[in-house]
Amino acid sequence: MVDAAQLAMGIAALSLVVLSPLAILTTFDLISGRWDESIHSWRANRALAAEHRRNLRALRNQHGMPIEQVAADLRRLRAAIAGDEHRSAAHQMGNRLAYDRVLIQACDMLGMEHELNQETSGIERDIERLRVEADLERVGVVISTRRFGQAA
Repeated sequence: MVDAAQLAMGIAALSLVVLSPLAILTTFDLISGRWDESIHSWRANRALAAEHRRNLRALRNQHGMPIEQVAADLRRLRAAIAGDEHRSAAHQMGNRLAYDRVLIQACDMLGMEHELNQETSGIERDIERLRVEADLERVGVVISTRRFGQAA
């Protein structure tokens, strides 16, 4: 029969013989920087996963109108503006003001800067509208049904 003290001594000796070199090698690897890239990528993956979880939580608990609905409104109003040249000036101005309001709403939702709140008109307003449309397209909001370079 094996004595309990001998068994404990055997386990202690085995762990000392096996675990001590592993601990020494692991410590040396950490100090020498051999695992720096692995640790960095592990931390980056953890941060990415945490951000993904926060984004999912935000999507589940979102308030207000979804950005897809705002983009659909932009496309609808853009088509209305393109086809209202035979309507009254008041109707044209109303469509443009509604379009500008939806552009402002999309910019506010995405945290983008714009100057559409300023009292500009004419070519300055059109240039700012085009700049904001391009910025929205750049971040992924589909306003135009045509792709860049595609014939009209």
